[in-house]
Amino acid sequence: AREAAEQAALGERVFAALDAVGVVDVAAWRPRNAPRLLAEALGAKPSLEVVTALGGESPLLLLNHMAAEIAAGRVRAGLIAGSNNLRAFQRALRAQQRVAWPTGGEGEPSKIGVDRAGSSEREQRYGLTAPVSVYPIFENALRAHRGLDLETHRARMGALMHGFTRVAAANPYAWFPV
Repeated sequence: AREAAEQAALGERVFAALDAVGVVDVAAWRPRNAPRLLAEALGAKPSLEVVTALGGESPLLLLNHMAAEIAAGRVRAGLIAGSNNLRAFQRALRAQQRVAWPTGGEGEPSKIGVDRAGSSEREQRYGLTAPVSVYPIFENALRAHRGLDLETHRARMGALMHGFTRVAAANPYAWFPV
């Protein structure tokens, strides 16, 4: 958040103006009130604190929610945050180390979205529970719908990913900076 404020030439003063803080739920961290923890760390005192349900669409849901609050005039400045901490959590488990992430945050944030399984019973029965298992099915269906052979599809995907890869290679926080 601080780096984003700095890059936007807003500096630390923007945090005092925050009306809302929203945090995308993450699988491996369950504080009582993540938006409050973040706000306190930044010196902010927002009147609106929002968390999402767990799910792949949650960041967009939160973005749309915050945009609607701004459009309605209830929020002038909002911060949306999230993290993908699953890899760090898995590493800690393998090393038999306990993570020392904060768990507090007073109050109860508003919650948007629905907590439910991301897969049906049938999908679960066939191991289709994670994006790594499900997305290839979508990808292959789109390829077939477009009438592309595998080689042409791979070439198109390679061209698409080339730009993303260049950005990742220059980003010190990228999960796969190659």
